[in-house]
Amino acid sequence: MVAPVLGLVLLLQGAAQGAAQGASPEVVTRSRVDHSRGVDFHALVVPETVYVGQQATYQLGVFLDQDTRQRIRRNPEFQPPETRSLMSYDLRERSGSLSQNVDGRPYEIHVFRRAVFPLTPGRYSIPQARLTYALPQNSSFFSREESFSLRSEAVSFVAIEPPTSGRPADWAGAVGSWTARARVDTLRGRTGEPFVLTLRIEGQGNVTLLPRPKIAIPWATVVNADERVKLDSTPSLLGGAKEFDWLVTPATPGAQRVPPLRYSYFNPRTKRYESAESNPVEVRVAVGSVAAPIEGQPEAAASDAELAIRPVLGDDTALPLSSNPVVLILLALAPIAVLASWMVRRPRRVRAAPTAKQQLASLGDRGDEEAVREVRRVLVSGLQARTSLDAARLTAAGAWTMALRKAGVTPESSAAVEGLMLALDAACFAGSAPEQPAGAGWAAQAREALRLVDAEACGPTRTTRRTATALVRTVAPVAAVLLTVSTLVAREPADARESFALGTTAYAGNDFVRAARHFSDAARTAPRAANAWANLGTAAYLAHDTANAVLGWQRALRLDPLDGETRARLQRIRAPQESGLARVPPVPARLPSVLALVLWVAGWTAAARQAWGRRPAWRLVTATLLVGGAAVSGARTLERRLEGIGLAVVTSPAPLRAVPALGADTRATPMVGEITQVLERRGAWALLRLDGGRDGWIPVERISPLGRD
Repeated sequence: MVAPVLGLVLLLQGAAQGAAQGASPEVVTRSRVDHSRGVDFHALVVPETVYVGQQATYQLGVFLDQDTRQRIRRNPEFQPPETRSLMSYDLRERSGSLSQNVDGRPYEIHVFRRAVFPLTPGRYSIPQARLTYALPQNSSFFSREESFSLRSEAVSFVAIEPPTSGRPADWAGAVGSWTARARVDTLRGRTGEPFVLTLRIEGQGNVTLLPRPKIAIPWATVVNADERVKLDSTPSLLGGAKEFDWLVTPATPGAQRVPPLRYSYFNPRTKRYESAESNPVEVRVAVGSVAAPIEGQPEAAASDAELAIRPVLGDDTALPLSSNPVVLILLALAPIAVLASWMVRRPRRVRAAPTAKQQLASLGDRGDEEAVREVRRVLVSGLQARTSLDAARLTAAGAWTMALRKAGVTPESSAAVEGLMLALDAACFAGSAPEQPAGAGWAAQAREALRLVDAEACGPTRTTRRTATALVRTVAPVAAVLLTVSTLVAREPADARESFALGTTAYAGNDFVRAARHFSDAARTAPRAANAWANLGTAAYLAHDTANAVLGWQRALRLDPLDGETRARLQRIRAPQESGLARVPPVPARLPSVLALVLWVAGWTAAARQAWGRRPAWRLVTATLLVGGAAVSGARTLERRLEGIGLAVVTSPAPLRAVPALGADTRATPMVGEITQVLERRGAWALLRLDGGRDGWIPVERISPLGRD
């Protein structure tokens, strides 16, 4: 009696444990375990036939008997197989391991499950998985371990297309079981001011594969906006929710109704097509300043005088100097001229001539006639070098005093210098031996006179004047050449003028959508025509195309940064246009580049003249490298910014992703018309950096390049 009762108790315990853990996975119930091995490893995929887009569950089971479970010291290493050509998601288990009897023997079972989704019909094979574990050779704690490796079965399944019979016309490929719900971000709006309509699709299936439905609202225009995905991988069937956003711009005031939105899908459980309908949403629309155009209805007239278009295409803006080969040649040849001048006219290594003060110090206190004449000569030479005064013209009484006063020397010092000059003249030309003056000697008095003139004179030296004159003579022709090169413009092609004329005609007829298309053709054909870009922005703005409005106005302003009209129109855009990457400095487009190149070429030319004259030029070379190089680099950076190199306009907002994948974590969502920097492109994805430290990946089709790249 005891054995049957004990068996019944064990059976009831096993049934209660199985009910608590739920139904056992198919890999547990359908696998044939080899009891001769302490560890067994099996794989299974269910169901074996699925529809395209339906989930097939790949299962792996690890079976450990009690003896092996007690001996094993560390967790086995598991390597799942690669599921190529399939979208796969690992499913989380609700509980830990299973304890179950298999053919009367207790096992601890670990199950791994992965949801796989075929995207095309055909047979899919999943290769073998590998399990590696180690067991001690004996019961000793210090026993060596022996490694074992197991491989599971290779499994396969078949994917077929959903049936064509009964397929609705609006079905776009959704598979699963779904419900729909709609909401808006505001229940009160104004004509011409968009609000956000959100459709939430929720249920079981792969939500990342759900396509965006096409919707139409008769009293408003609808533009695609954001998408958000939330996966739920906890149950055995993958599920979650996906939200689609639209920007809805009302055109008719009054109490309006967003009709129920229909979403068709194929349900693989019932094997038929079904549809989910959202709830209707009531919105009250007040009268706004601008009404949005609706397809099939007359569009609103451009009554705002500030949004008048430009009547003629105009001349093309000059290309940036960095794209001109003449400028690049000047940049490269300028340093070479200095090197060539130094090599041809290499300065000889001679001792520097002594200065006037050094010569006077070497004369000492000698008072002979020859020494006095030498003192007079050195003093005149020193005064001439400091003030550029010609001694031959300063023979009249008071001439030295007046000349030195004009040079900035004080009256006392000027009178003292002239008195010394008269005394030296009398001593040198009196015809008798000169008398030694009382007090300091002639040389000492001459040194003191030079010291006073050096300390008080403010005029430039002859060398400084000569250098300035040479620099002006060098800069003038270089500036003329660069200004001539920078003003060269290209004649606009005939097809650009034709497209521009068609756009003007369409704009006059209030057909802003067609006008924007023609102005876009003209701008693409003549990309340096600022008027074409400006008209594109104006027409697109009145057609409620914010992305193209920003693109057109930004390109026009970057071609002509002093265009105050376009700068004012950009203030109408919700996305910031006067800060960060979108800001265009109000400076002439070519002036910084011309000034930087003039500074660069003039500096190297002056250094070449110094080297040719066998004078030291290293200071000019250093100054040109630092100042001229910084100016050229800054001008080049400004040119790239004005040309929009590496920048783009957000045309359709979507959450930024941490990595280039639809299922990746989401970050901030940029606004329509926001200017962003493109850091990297990888396939269909682009890495963006926006103001405020925001960055992330976004599909390439959601941005439009602002520059030539």
